[in-house]
Amino acid sequence: MSNRKKVDFSFRRDKGITGQLLYLLYRQNFFNLKKLVLKLLWYVLGKHYQFYSLSLRKMLKDVHGIEVGLYSHGGCCTPGNFPPGTHVGRYCSIGASAQAHRNHPIQTISSHAFFFNPNLGYITGQYLPDSELSIGSDVWIGQNVNILSSCTEIGHGAVIGAGAVLNKNVPPYAVVLGNPGRIVRYRFSEERIAELLQSKWWEKDIEELADQIEEFKISKQ
Repeated sequence: MSNRKKVDFSFRRDKGITGQLLYLLYRQNFFNLKKLVLKLLWYVLGKHYQFYSLSLRKMLKDVHGIEVGLYSHGGCCTPGNFPPGTHVGRYCSIGASAQAHRNHPIQTISSHAFFFNPNLGYITGQYLPDSELSIGSDVWIGQNVNILSSCTEIGHGAVIGAGAVLNKNVPPYAVVLGNPGRIVRYRFSEERIAELLQSKWWEKDIEELADQIEEFKISKQ
């Protein structure tokens, strides 16, 4: 008989009427109400709600234009940290203070946010183009990382050290440090990286991977 710890699937309450109600409340154009809804998600689903909540992902996509894959958590789930158009894969761990940026327009009379950010109430519609940033799956981004608009892709399995400033794309499984960000090494050999990319293990739900947890704990170069 397996000694594996039984997984608590109580988060599935998120799929019911509670999740639908919280989603509708979040769609209302009141900042404090949005903050309250996020607190209620924590209350209903527990402290790990970002890992599982389908309602949260629908809020981020429909209200903020950000797609976040299942089980990803951290700064990608904080409204305002990443611009509209950002896509985050599954199983990502992102520091709460990590941010991605778009350039202010410099070809117009003013570069101030009043003149391009509709959230500030002076203009309507989206003035700046959506972000092209795509973050793969199983990516770990540390605290205080800044992702500049010139970086449009962070590959699967990459690791970005705390405080790094990314000004260019990051290949899969690269470890990047510093300002400007530079590749200091890769997590695995080329052969191992090719195997992992081909496996696409992140497309499986955690319930499917539960019986392989011990294998994921083994260091493989």
